Amino acid sequence: MSTAPRVAVVGAGNMGANHARVIAASPRAQLAVVVDVDADRADAVAGPLGGRGSSDLAAAADCDAVIVAATTEAHLDIALPLLEGGVSCLVEKPLADDLTAVDQLIAASEASGAALMCGFVERFNPAVVGARSLLHGAPVHLLGIRHSPHNPRTRSSVIDDLLIHDIDLALDLLGGSVVSVSGGHWVSPDGVEELADCTMVFDHGAVATLSSSRVSQRKVRSLSLSSADLLVEIDLLRHDLTTYHHRSGEVVDRDGPIYRAETVVEIPFVRHTGEPLAVQFEHFVDLVDGSASRDAERSTLRAPHAAVARIKEALR
Repeated sequence: MSTAPRVAVVGAGNMGANHARVIAASPRAQLAVVVDVDADRADAVAGPLGGRGSSDLAAAADCDAVIVAATTEAHLDIALPLLEGGVSCLVEKPLADDLTAVDQLIAASEASGAALMCGFVERFNPAVVGARSLLHGAPVHLLGIRHSPHNPRTRSSVIDDLLIHDIDLALDLLGGSVVSVSGGHWVSPDGVEELADCTMVFDHGAVATLSSSRVSQRKVRSLSLSSADLLVEIDLLRHDLTTYHHRSGEVVDRDGPIYRAETVVEIPFVRHTGEPLAVQFEHFVDLVDGSASRDAERSTLRAPHAAVARIKEALR
């Protein structure tokens, strides 16, 4: 693509506004339009960034690429005709509210050749990128904690809102296929699934233990990866890493037996290449202009959504 792609954002909520900001700041793209059912809200987001607001979805179809940041229930109706028309789409997670709809979007992308990407922004967290290079051998366990204080305005399942990020990271970092899932959840008196924990066992024996909550008193975003000789702790909020390597343990006789252990603790350098949302967008532009493989990206989409479907089924 010889000129910067014209990009639309559908959905002018908090996430849509952040996407619009990132597009406007990129030298590789143009913010063309923000579309929302509330035209005034669309104008309020787009205007200060040099774009225009609209309540007409057809305005997005005229662009080279679209970011879909509307409610999950609307993703299929918005993204499917765009993909069928050959318009590349970055759809916020989850791609859709059930696996059948996810498959429809993937199939439409394959048929038209349009790029399809899901907003798994933690893939672009610099601490996650750094951790991949530190692992010695295959990890045997991943512990993920993603907790937030309660937000009464959020009505979606905590699985779709929070847990899906760590499901995606577990599949990426542990590799292999999930052979079994189990877990538990808590549903608030007004019917909102606010807490969900799960365990996923992989075909090579590794285990992922994941906890998501919107009833915590503090915000936590952490991963711990354990292999036979290394523990890697990832702080996803601070974008930093700490590694632990237990080297020896012995009993020494110093006025009575004393057990002495040696553990090497290191804080590796993390290369920060920018805000993860902005790095994610740059990868989307790579997909749009053909410098990154659309097939490779598409191949990463179904597995995390299939795992979500299995976990939801297990918790029924």
